Amino acid sequence: MSLEQCLAYFRTAVQDPRSTVPWSEWWAENEMVAANAFSIVDYVRLKHRRLLGARQILQLRGELPKEFVPPSASVTGSCEKCGERVVEQMTEEGLRLVCPLCQA
Repeated sequence: MSLEQCLAYFRTAVQDPRSTVPWSEWWAENEMVAANAFSIVDYVRLKHRRLLGARQILQLRGELPKEFVPPSASVTGSCEKCGERVVEQMTEEGLRLVCPLCQA
């Protein structure tokens, strides 16, 4: 996998997360590729910010507008911040979607 293949995954994951594997699965398979393909700054951004970091990289490359708003989790089934699949959770207010990883 190359830099361009990583960026292709980022584009898909940011714009239509339903059509690709969750971030944690992609990262588990491709962390070393990302470490070799990206600068240390971008690698750390991806490692800690996950999908948000990928979105920031695309914005810095001019591929996404700065004001880009990701599709909501209720539409995609994925957290807009970290890219994990959200789960339904019953609260006093009713049913809501929660990210099991970042709790967004």
